[in-house]
Amino acid sequence: MSTTRGQHLIGQVIGPCILEKLLGYGGSSAVFLAQNRSTDEKVAVKVFMPRSTMDKQAQKNFYRRFLREAEAASELDHPSILSIYSYGQHDGLPYIVMPYMPGGTLSECVTRNGPLSLSQALHYIAQIASALDYAHQNGRVHCDVKPANLLLDGCGQVVLSDFGIVHLMQPDGQSTDQPMKSPETLMGTPDYISPEQALGETLDGRSDIYSLAVTLFFLLAGRPPFHADTSIAMALMHVHDTPPLLSTIRFDITPQIDRVIAKALAKWPEDRYPTAGEFSAAFAEAVDNADDYVLTDSEAKQKAIVSSNGAKKALPFLKPIAQDKPIWKDSSKLRRIALPLFLLIAVIIGSVLSVFVVNKFVNTNHAQSTPPNSQTDYLKDENKWQQYGRPGSDYSFQNGQYHIINKSLSNISIALYDFGSSQFKNFRITVTTSEIHGVHNNGDYYGIVLRSSTDLTHYYLFEITPSGVGHQYLFWRFDGQTPLRLLTFGPVPSLLPNLEQSNVITIDVKGNTFTFSVNQIPLGKPVIDTSKQPLSSGAIGLGVEGQNTEVAFSHLYIGKL
Repeated sequence: MSTTRGQHLIGQVIGPCILEKLLGYGGSSAVFLAQNRSTDEKVAVKVFMPRSTMDKQAQKNFYRRFLREAEAASELDHPSILSIYSYGQHDGLPYIVMPYMPGGTLSECVTRNGPLSLSQALHYIAQIASALDYAHQNGRVHCDVKPANLLLDGCGQVVLSDFGIVHLMQPDGQSTDQPMKSPETLMGTPDYISPEQALGETLDGRSDIYSLAVTLFFLLAGRPPFHADTSIAMALMHVHDTPPLLSTIRFDITPQIDRVIAKALAKWPEDRYPTAGEFSAAFAEAVDNADDYVLTDSEAKQKAIVSSNGAKKALPFLKPIAQDKPIWKDSSKLRRIALPLFLLIAVIIGSVLSVFVVNKFVNTNHAQSTPPNSQTDYLKDENKWQQYGRPGSDYSFQNGQYHIINKSLSNISIALYDFGSSQFKNFRITVTTSEIHGVHNNGDYYGIVLRSSTDLTHYYLFEITPSGVGHQYLFWRFDGQTPLRLLTFGPVPSLLPNLEQSNVITIDVKGNTFTFSVNQIPLGKPVIDTSKQPLSSGAIGLGVEGQNTEVAFSHLYIGKL
């Protein structure tokens, strides 16, 4: 049983390929392992598949981005740029056929094995720098250089993928695209965007050099240089904050390496290396000189302390040291301060108002939200929960909470409560949720299963996600092998999105009418299942979707209406 978008395409023929396995998915596309029928080789097929929550304009924008990726990459021929075998449409869905890269991404490699050695990082950076210089020479700025877009072939080689938001330049280096002046049009990954990209300014190849330097920082530190809770806050840090020196994190980083990375991470494009190749060459020279670097007495002492505590010699890390803020070198460029400052003030005001409104509702409705003593907390009875998940899913009770970990990429992990002969028809269900682990990439969903058959062939599913604009909720109906039917969706402004924050989901069910709220704030209008055969009864349960997503559930109460 599956609810993952794209799973229904497995086994179908798209272009010259038979889709065999879902490799990954996002908000607008899914990538499959496939067999090329004419060559018998394994390939990757990327299929444009927007969520039904997208409006027509959003679908059009993602459709244009998808085709742009195919066209831009197919015109480039470089050993470190992922090739495009072919692209076309299947039943109105555009697709791209690409080589299959069995080694996964550099992001996955670092997450799995830890930060790279200096020589390993240099090996990969040199390849990507060559690819970027080639793309820049051909009038293309990638705009989304990050470890997740660097694919490994399994033999030590890396290629650059995903030209979906490529930026076009004229031969003289001037942009042919209109600069993005509105924060709403910001594209790219906030952890890796350059300051000028964060501000929506005109871009050239030096923007990719900044993102490549952030990528290098991740490869060596195991994390990006900045951390923030929102995209806007992250953008502000790229514009204003000085990243920490790598030498304060691991002791095999010399001052020369620090200087090379700092130059590539300069806030102003003119202060960076003019080409990715020059950045790579400077890093190579610094790595080559690292063995000859003589530590000062204080550095040697700290190195000895860390080594005596059992630190790995190949990956020696120190506690990060706070850095000073940068001094602005050009006061005439006040717009670099004005726009982010305005956005920050707006975020602060919005956050304060949101907290005020939520607290007001919570306090006003405290008597209503707190169940009477006579109600049963159904998460106290560990023996009544039946578990339905693919191999690898994990279910456990810990400290009064029921933890569900979904280890599957393409399925949802569900737990149903065994009510025996009792069935709830008109009722209110309330449960407290807390996401313990998740990637916040439009793939981590969790919520409540309603009126489910014991074999999970029919049920309703209400789920929330911290991803997306304003966070989202979706309400589905599942019937056998047919695709999920989306009954309603919308934003969840009252959702607390950070990991380990608690959110209370409440659903009122009266006949075939459903009313939802999160943290006592109603979501949209009541929803009516207008189908000829609405589900009238069944089991109640909990569901978690998204690979390696872990959610803790507690205080589950059900009261008759």
